[in-house]
Amino acid sequence: MKINLRSAFILSFLFINSCSKNATDPEEQAPTQYTLTVTTSEGGFVTPDANGTYDAGAVITISATPNEGYKFDRFSGSDNDDSRCGFARYCRTAIKMNSNRDVQVFFKLSTSE
Repeated sequence: MKINLRSAFILSFLFINSCSKNATDPEEQAPTQYTLTVTTSEGGFVTPDANGTYDAGAVITISATPNEGYKFDRFSGSDNDDSRCGFARYCRTAIKMNSNRDVQVFFKLSTSE
């Protein structure tokens, strides 16, 4: 089988140019990120400490736990502020990071009945 000089040149040219380091790869863009700020009122705490920066679309779940003598009242700024946790020891909510989010957690003194 004979390969003529012209065919060999064309194949070499194509091979060299297809492996060129000057070829540009599309640059991967950094994901959009948003900031979550969680604050609590007196009388309880939130786990985990979710304050920070997250990629767009991330879903963060936090749990609110009251201290002795308090009970969970409500979330404000979460995806489910009406969480119906009135009789639970702690309450959870989800926060989808589609913008900067400020979530507040409220506790109130429990009263004996």
